[in-house]
Amino acid sequence: MDERKWIERILAGDTQSFSCLVAKYEKMAYTIALRILENREEAEEAVQDAFVKMYRALSDFHFDSKFSTWFYRIVYRTALTALRQQRMFVSYEEAGPVDLSNDEVESATALLEREDRKEMIARTLKKLPADEALLLTLYYLEECSVEEICQITELSASNVKVKLFRGRKRFYEVLQDKMKLETADLL
Repeated sequence: MDERKWIERILAGDTQSFSCLVAKYEKMAYTIALRILENREEAEEAVQDAFVKMYRALSDFHFDSKFSTWFYRIVYRTALTALRQQRMFVSYEEAGPVDLSNDEVESATALLEREDRKEMIARTLKKLPADEALLLTLYYLEECSVEEICQITELSASNVKVKLFRGRKRFYEVLQDKMKLETADLL
């Protein structure tokens, strides 16, 4: 069933259609929130808040853009608001990304044998600044266009392109460094 029919049914009071919409978008919504907040619990809460906001604003959605773009903008804004609130209560040092544990750092051979490509990408994205990881995720994993990313993040097209370029470059550097360390561990 397409999104338009789901939305029409939701507006008519069908909760099952809302469940279908949630199931379709919850994983990417969580990914966006996690990239911004860098904390699982905070990301889960932000996604729940975003779904509530989406439900309340659903009657205002008129299919001027893709539904996913409209909803991901809600998730993005909700996560940014949560991040601002989080920073009011947490010092800068405590808000930094969590380092990988020793158990997570493995040799390159074992890593390639045991982990699939998606997991390798996810780990590398965690090492990038949150904004670059988010843009790379939207562009490459969610296959959003630059225009859609602009709508979600409210950044200019040139800013998105520059951040994507920097993100790709940093992604490559982080991956290269990770492989060098793992190769050195083998020797």
